[in-house]
Amino acid sequence: MRPAVKSPDALKQRLIAAAASVAAFALLYGLLSGRDASDFESGPAEEARGYYLTDATLTEMGQDGRPRVIVHARSIEQQLSDQSVQLADVQLDYTAQQTGQWKVTAERGRMPPDHSAMLLAGDVRVTGTEERGSAVITTDELEYDTRANFVQTAQPVTVRFGSHELRGRGMRADLNAGTLQLESSVNGRFTP
Repeated sequence: MRPAVKSPDALKQRLIAAAASVAAFALLYGLLSGRDASDFESGPAEEARGYYLTDATLTEMGQDGRPRVIVHARSIEQQLSDQSVQLADVQLDYTAQQTGQWKVTAERGRMPPDHSAMLLAGDVRVTGTEERGSAVITTDELEYDTRANFVQTAQPVTVRFGSHELRGRGMRADLNAGTLQLESSVNGRFTP
């Protein structure tokens, strides 16, 4: 009796299986022999973060024992690379002894590592109390100096007192004294 002739398709399948096995062993050997993690490419690493808070409220007490500054934020995240702090959906409530309460809101904020300022951006609004005329200041960016209690910006700004409105570029306001200075391009509308 003669042995059966193997079909060409079965022979091709065996050759492909043998080649795949050799390739798999070569790949496995390459992975296990002497390669370390630095040999492989990886995408950009996310910035390492420290603490992370959601729906957070931070309170700084004044010398009289009452809250001086209260910061509310949807999220607060410390960046380990430079120790700065990122905030989202920020509301800052500040109480001045002479001028009462001020509320500052913004879409986002950033505090540098020394926490000497809060840099606010995105639909920034500063609102005073009704007994002081309900002043409303709007701008795109604002820096709040946490030590001197000044707010300032170099951006266009609008200041409203009831039906009166002033516009300008650049502003510096002392929240304790209740003074405001527009820097340039000032124009206004005063309706009776």
